[in-house]
Amino acid sequence: MSRIDASGGTSLPLDTLADAVPTPSLPRTPTAQARNEVSAYDGPSGRASPRGAEPSPGVAGPTVSAGALAALGGRLRAPSAEVPSDVSSELQARLTRGLGDWAVSDTDVKTVHTLLGQLPPAAYRATLDWMEREGLLKTFLTEQDPGARESFLKQAEAKGVLQRLAGEPASGPLGYPGKPEFLRNDAALPESLRHAVSEHAVAAGRAFHAAHAAYLGRYAQAVEDAPGLPELRKLGAPRDARLPDSVLGLDRRDPEREAYAKQWRLAVGAPTSTNWVYQAINARQRALLGERTGGTLALKGKAELTQGNLKLGGEAQVDSRGKVDLKGLSGVELKGGPVGLKVTQDTKGGFQSEMKLDLGLVKVSQVSDGELKVSLGVGKLAGSYTTLNLKEARFGGGVFAQVEEAGNKAEVRLGFDMKGLTAQRAKEAVDRQHVGLFDEPPELGRGQSWDALPESKRERYVRNGWNREEWTRAQGA
Repeated sequence: MSRIDASGGTSLPLDTLADAVPTPSLPRTPTAQARNEVSAYDGPSGRASPRGAEPSPGVAGPTVSAGALAALGGRLRAPSAEVPSDVSSELQARLTRGLGDWAVSDTDVKTVHTLLGQLPPAAYRATLDWMEREGLLKTFLTEQDPGARESFLKQAEAKGVLQRLAGEPASGPLGYPGKPEFLRNDAALPESLRHAVSEHAVAAGRAFHAAHAAYLGRYAQAVEDAPGLPELRKLGAPRDARLPDSVLGLDRRDPEREAYAKQWRLAVGAPTSTNWVYQAINARQRALLGERTGGTLALKGKAELTQGNLKLGGEAQVDSRGKVDLKGLSGVELKGGPVGLKVTQDTKGGFQSEMKLDLGLVKVSQVSDGELKVSLGVGKLAGSYTTLNLKEARFGGGVFAQVEEAGNKAEVRLGFDMKGLTAQRAKEAVDRQHVGLFDEPPELGRGQSWDALPESKRERYVRNGWNREEWTRAQGA
């Protein structure tokens, strides 16, 4: 038999098998073959036991089935307290449907709420986890009415399961709504409870948007009630509704963070835009300046009665903003051939002159406010007319009818009037250097006096409610 000899060693036949190495008998540990279980991590298997402590045989830590682990959101938590058996049986009976008891009643919901409220915080949390694994927590939450839901969320907060995030109070004289108090949507919560917290956040977000819409309504009313440009300017710009999804308290490491945030944004929806309020501000500013705002349409009616050189009548106008304007007219009219001059004074004390050229079927008139009117007659009793005022960016037209008898004449006109942007307003709309109503003039911050401003600047700032007194008062403050 061949051998291999090593210097200083013993020889060993190649065809000789060594005796089997004895395997040390290890204590048998329960396996997870009987049940599909997951154990809590208890450190590396080779970790030495503390001196004087007996090694605990078996798997350390709690075990839970894979289905229960999924119900807990993938996070294994050792219950800090046992679920009382009498409580669990009562919860099971109250929240389980069957042939003999096919519905969960309001009394059942109230009883479950009372039972949970009697538990200490540790047992309360353990009971909620158990209810989630058994599918009872979802049933309990589904059967709650809004009042019961709110009471349960407050109860869970009082037991330390939920955390309420601080909000902010309403602010400003017009009551801009503060940030609501949201409940933190913690990833460690049972999944059913997370959905309940998410629904609470949706309701809070919608309530904030409703409160913001009410604030804009109060702001618009304050705009209409502003007696002058300084008071209008002091209202300040209307505030947008700002409520980012960060108010939900979602952890950045939460794998469901974006899903919950997106769902919340879609459910809450977009807030009311401030555009219509800015339109009201612009309209009020123009009204206080004695102008009509751009982008409006007005319907006009006019009736005149002429007896000799005396002219009487009235005008009525209603625009697309619902504003109604009524005024009476009186005046004299001089006419010589195809050319005429009419001077009228309304009940507000304003004078207006009009030059007329009558060529039969075609009549042309030029009014002192810059309006050019062209009328095309149909016979002697009816016709249509068109007006154009480049200075005020106004265009209109309509129809008229005349009746003459015994030297007296009656005329009725019905038409429309459209107002656009003047060249100056159009320039301001795209001018980045333009100082708006709520902007602070840069010269004010530099300490420049009112009288030192160029005349063109003073005219612009007067339109925003500034004058020498307001300017000096602001600098003094």
